[in-house]
Amino acid sequence: MFGVVPKVLWERQKPADANNMIDCACVCVIARVNGKVIVCETGIGTKLSEKRAQQVRLREPEGLLHGLRRLGIAPDEVDAVITTHLHWDHAGGLTRRDQEGGLELTFPKAKHFIQRTEWEFALHPDVRSQSGYVDDDFTPLLDGHRAVEFLTGDAEVMPGVELRHVGGHTPGSQVVILRAGELACAVTGDLVCQTPHLKVPWTMSADLDALHLLEQKARLLEEAQKHRWLLVLSHEPDDPAGYLEEDARWRPEPRLT
Repeated sequence: MFGVVPKVLWERQKPADANNMIDCACVCVIARVNGKVIVCETGIGTKLSEKRAQQVRLREPEGLLHGLRRLGIAPDEVDAVITTHLHWDHAGGLTRRDQEGGLELTFPKAKHFIQRTEWEFALHPDVRSQSGYVDDDFTPLLDGHRAVEFLTGDAEVMPGVELRHVGGHTPGSQVVILRAGELACAVTGDLVCQTPHLKVPWTMSADLDALHLLEQKARLLEEAQKHRWLLVLSHEPDDPAGYLEEDARWRPEPRLT
């Protein structure tokens, strides 16, 4: 999670267990924008084998679906799904197993927005990146009727929903920016994973182009600080949503009870 940052530094903020593992969340955002239901990120999903689920200590495979249920939203009522990239821990929930064990789209009526460069790389990853992609997570999208829309660079996919192509972590990584008047919320993906990654030089070992990621992260954090954007950090388990203060401190958004 912290690349070349020495453990003696990062462990002060994210203590590791006896197996050198830290707590991580797969944070998803559900939003209503101009009457449309938008799901940003889908997490790991429910398709992991028992062995793999034990390896990553998977605890809440249906967390996103439970969240939708609490809001009274059925999966077929979701209008748009946006994943920041197609790694298994962000795109695993795009599909699920049906009663016969086959694959089906989790959100059958939604349009899915993916960068073309990310799709092509996910189908043919380099040796280093192969373990990050699982074809069953995303290739069934091609079987749906107009289920996926491929993007080339920045795009406003619907009023109030902007996607910014940032690359860095993967070739087609994107940040989701939701706008409502003067307010904005940015879903950071793996550009900013946890609160320690709010330090611009702190990056993950899995980032394919760390220098480009640093540039894009600095840009996003500067905008978020200047314009008071709400940031949602993709893997922060404790306080994933908050604001970056002028002194670079993290001010969490109070949780609803």
